[in-house]
Amino acid sequence: MVDRGIGSGGALPWFFQRLTGILLAPILIVHLLTMHKWTAHGLPWDQVALRLTNPYWKVLEVFFLTFALYHGLNGLYAIIGDYVRKPALRLTIFSLACVAGVVLLIFGLVTVFSLTPASLRATL
Repeated sequence: MVDRGIGSGGALPWFFQRLTGILLAPILIVHLLTMHKWTAHGLPWDQVALRLTNPYWKVLEVFFLTFALYHGLNGLYAIIGDYVRKPALRLTIFSLACVAGVVLLIFGLVTVFSLTPASLRATL
């Protein structure tokens, strides 16, 4: 393997993959403990929605969504780069994955930001 140095384009994705992995671990634990309670039945939706009206939880969930999306897509990019040899097919597969990831991120952000105390009073 040829050492291409830090300017080869691989150092930053490698670093951010590790960084998001480290940051995702505690955020995931906090998310599971507060939004799911690690019980057999979890929390009812109204309690989760009520919790998401707090700006602190909104920020935490947005970080969770974006870090998970970056971490997953970066890992998928590495896997696709290792196993798909045709550049056009590699670009197509990764582009479809990015579009799917952005759509899921938008759904997650809309869910997090649409929950307000006023909207909950109207539905509960």
